[in-house]
Amino acid sequence: MKNLKLGISALALTVASTVFAQTTNNPWLIGVGAHAENHKAAQTKFSNTFSANNLTKTMFNMNNFSITPPLSKLTVARNIGKGLVIDWQTSVGNVDNQRFNMGKEFFLMTGLGFQAKAAGLLWNEESWFDPYLRVGANYLRHDYTALTFPRNDYKGESVSNGDGGNENGKANHFALATGAGANFWVTKNFGLGVQGDYVSTPGDKSTVANFWQASASILFRFGNRDRDKDGILDKDDLCPDTPGLPEFQGCPDTDGDGVPDKDDQCPDVAGPVENNGCPWPDTDGDGVIDKDDACPTVAGPAENNGCPWPDTDGDGILDKDDACPTVPGLPEYNGCPKPKKQTAIETTEALKGIFFDFNKATIRPESSAKLDNAAKIIKTDGGNYLVEGQTDAKGAAEYNLKLSRQRAASVVSALEARGVDASSLKSIGVGETKATVSEKASDAERQADRKVIVTAVEDANEWNAIKKKDYEDAPVKKATKKSTAKKKVVKKRK
Repeated sequence: MKNLKLGISALALTVASTVFAQTTNNPWLIGVGAHAENHKAAQTKFSNTFSANNLTKTMFNMNNFSITPPLSKLTVARNIGKGLVIDWQTSVGNVDNQRFNMGKEFFLMTGLGFQAKAAGLLWNEESWFDPYLRVGANYLRHDYTALTFPRNDYKGESVSNGDGGNENGKANHFALATGAGANFWVTKNFGLGVQGDYVSTPGDKSTVANFWQASASILFRFGNRDRDKDGILDKDDLCPDTPGLPEFQGCPDTDGDGVPDKDDQCPDVAGPVENNGCPWPDTDGDGVIDKDDACPTVAGPAENNGCPWPDTDGDGILDKDDACPTVPGLPEYNGCPKPKKQTAIETTEALKGIFFDFNKATIRPESSAKLDNAAKIIKTDGGNYLVEGQTDAKGAAEYNLKLSRQRAASVVSALEARGVDASSLKSIGVGETKATVSEKASDAERQADRKVIVTAVEDANEWNAIKKKDYEDAPVKKATKKSTAKKKVVKKRK
């Protein structure tokens, strides 16, 4: 009864270790199985142990084993590092030392051991095949006190015990176990294990209590915890106390921007990885983020890299739409100044119907408003203009030429008086050379040829040449062989 209580206490201690381990450590293994001892094979010298004869006749001869039924061995193991395991193994039962035909005596062996695993060092530690080497230190209770020594074993060979060789057998021993085993995992948490050990008692100075032990167990692997319940084991979880995602090794990504919260400087606001999970700022609020905005503090369109479109000439037309971005212009001319030719046409239109005193170059007062309008047009648009006087074809050519020159000069003088730069105007007369209506036509019809034409001169060299030219000797297209009397008549008709 005393021995049975001792065995139950050892098993209870092992189970207690398991209970404690389930709440504090990771990962753990528990195995329950049976064991068998072979004392006959222990008498063979180690050099002959693995000979073919000894293996078949002694080592693997099942008749030489004292087999203890299931639930006679309990193993608790903890992985303390890749490829390294510490375990506590307990074997209990009634075992016969067949070497001395002792008969069954209570047997208890319990102690700590270390396993060196191949899985985790040479291949994946989660592999189904999990072999290992083991060494352990044990307390062994197997009572040999009824035996006297020296005595003969089952083969008739004399066996001594102790320093003098004649000491009685002992009941309690320090035992050293060395061996190997393998676990075969059917699932991630369930498997089968086999183990073989040679157990020696180095403190006894004899081999009386030595034996070979073989065991087989059903294994349960557990203890992998998942504190945050995110499906990722704590040993693989970089954030074991916060539910997270597998792609971030168990860490969360609150804003869903692909940057885990532990690396996200703005965990509640989505932002790109290259900006550490923070959104790019848009200081000027123009919809173009600062990193792409050439003008981050001034609002501008995306098509201009976040900068406002410039208006270099200040004419109210943006450079992108301005055909003349450095010169103020008008919308109707795509930001360019009004063409000088157009100004000349408008001036001519404004001067249409200028009235002169009869047969003179004096401008009548009722034409003042037209001259005001023409002066305003020229001053607004600037440039150089040639004012050309024309007459109809009636009368002497010389007279018509002179009159056209005088009237053109009167128009230039009137424009200068209204603020037009004198250096920008030049007057000439061409008389009847450009008349388009016959001299035989009615007076009303010939009125179309009595006009002042304004021409814009944009080329500076051409304008300088015009300013220097004297038009008093301009050629007369029409023949001049008319009588003085007729000239007088013509004068009266102009």
